[in-house]
Amino acid sequence: MLFTSQSIFFAISALFSTLQAQPHGHIHHHGTSKRATGVVSGRGVVYADGNSGMAALGGKVSWSTDWTPWEDNPTNADLGNFAPQAWGLNNADGDPQKQFLTAFLDASSTFPEGATVLGFNEPEQVTQSWMTPQTAVDNWGGINDLKAQGHKICTPCPSNGNNNGTSGTGTVTLQYQSGIDQGTAWMSEFLAAAKGQYTFDCICGHWYGGQDNDLAADQSMIASQMGEMAALASEYGIEEIVIAEMQRVNGDQECEFVAWFQDTFLTDPQYAESGNKISAYSYNYDKFTLTSGDSLTTVGSAYIGEGSC
Repeated sequence: MLFTSQSIFFAISALFSTLQAQPHGHIHHHGTSKRATGVVSGRGVVYADGNSGMAALGGKVSWSTDWTPWEDNPTNADLGNFAPQAWGLNNADGDPQKQFLTAFLDASSTFPEGATVLGFNEPEQVTQSWMTPQTAVDNWGGINDLKAQGHKICTPCPSNGNNNGTSGTGTVTLQYQSGIDQGTAWMSEFLAAAKGQYTFDCICGHWYGGQDNDLAADQSMIASQMGEMAALASEYGIEEIVIAEMQRVNGDQECEFVAWFQDTFLTDPQYAESGNKISAYSYNYDKFTLTSGDSLTTVGSAYIGEGSC
């Protein structure tokens, strides 16, 4: 099929920016993957088609994703179980490069049993898969049918954009609304609209830190967002939270954030209502903080658990 995805967008706010993935035209030549495709857990990596240098992560992460239904790993590194994603809906004008949902459902026959499937990419953002919660529910039937094949189904994956004043940014109603956490608001309405029709194995979201935030502010931010997601998960009987994209975009103290996230946030009882509910998380490799050339950075070494800050 003729599409892939890459990270291109910062959803700006008064407090922080959020990076998203944007598809673009590309001809795929899909061979047989050398890696299993199954349920994802623990640390992973999200990468764009064309990323290089990932060999340093070979055998060091348990799962990966790339915004497509296919594993387009350019360096053929062992990146663990692959999570296919239904990036968005089909383009209204029939552009074959943007038949996202059709391409995903067509490819689903190649998913081995037990794949974790990620839903629509940042549907509350106009530059991403932009749609209302009801539109997402109305187009969810084919994805839900994959449960019968033994797949694990995650919700759509909204961002943590908040108070986004950028002209044209979508929210729950596809109109800009100030003063709300757009991603959580979208997810709340999606789950309410889906109730009685569909169930989900995991709730999916993205998290990016603020460009001007210090370490403590980003720690507080992710705890707050994941607390909101955890509350929704509990309300709708969803067992797990998957962070399909994350990164601390400031750069300063990023290693310390990674160490805190993995060693404290995911396990410490003080985060029992937020971090402890996360079963899988995926750092955004496309920001080039995990590796330098063919070697791991200090951040990368800390992330895979083989180094310290």
